[in-house]
Amino acid sequence: MSVFPEFSFTSEPNQPNCQGFDLAGFRHAMTMAFAIDEINRNSNLLPNVTLGYTLYDNCATLGISFRASLSLASGQEEQFLLEETCVGAPPVLGIVGESFSTFTIAMSSVIGLYKLPIVSYYATCSCLSDRQRFPSFFRTIPSDSFQVRAMIQILKHFGWTWVGLLVSDDDYGFHAARSFQSDLVTYGGGCLAYIEVLPWGSEPAEFKRIVDSIKISTARVVIVLAHESYVINLMQEVRVEIILPKMAYANLLIPKMI
Repeated sequence: MSVFPEFSFTSEPNQPNCQGFDLAGFRHAMTMAFAIDEINRNSNLLPNVTLGYTLYDNCATLGISFRASLSLASGQEEQFLLEETCVGAPPVLGIVGESFSTFTIAMSSVIGLYKLPIVSYYATCSCLSDRQRFPSFFRTIPSDSFQVRAMIQILKHFGWTWVGLLVSDDDYGFHAARSFQSDLVTYGGGCLAYIEVLPWGSEPAEFKRIVDSIKISTARVVIVLAHESYVINLMQEVRVEIILPKMAYANLLIPKMI
């Protein structure tokens, strides 16, 4: 995550500081590095071509991702020296990322002007499939349209026709919710008991309100279309509001064995 400095507007602002450690992001980066190393070791895959890469930590911040992608596209990234055999900034063939759909939309809108490919491994918003808006965007993961249809197939399989829907407060959540609502009527024949938007960040009061809505609703199935960070904050409140009270009640009913 990012911690931004105080802006005094009397001097040049400092860059935001990164805090914490994203284990999933680290694994993704190391997997890509391993794959590139394996390709470079095998002369049969890309003869006479050596792949290189530069890793940028965006600190889960759009501004940092945007600055890095523009630097890569314009050739203004920092010079580097590697084993005294590779000097300077070679031509960038493509950008891998971003993971967030919202960040990817912003980056692709500008990077597309350079015709520089952006390949995302995690951005699933169906809006990114628009070739007129994002001519150089590609991905290695199915779009939300496929995920939503799969979710509706699960609902039909179990006969769940009365469900609640929770979505994240970003482009991924809003586009997925719109697609889910339309496809539910077309293919599923079910109905939504409620729709709630999960807030970005830790907002206990808002999460408590959402959990209270889940508790009083007659729907016993909740569909969540959100990034894991939203779900973690939600489940922390579910644990406080639902799970812990039930555990305490169960302890009262079950006598301890002596």
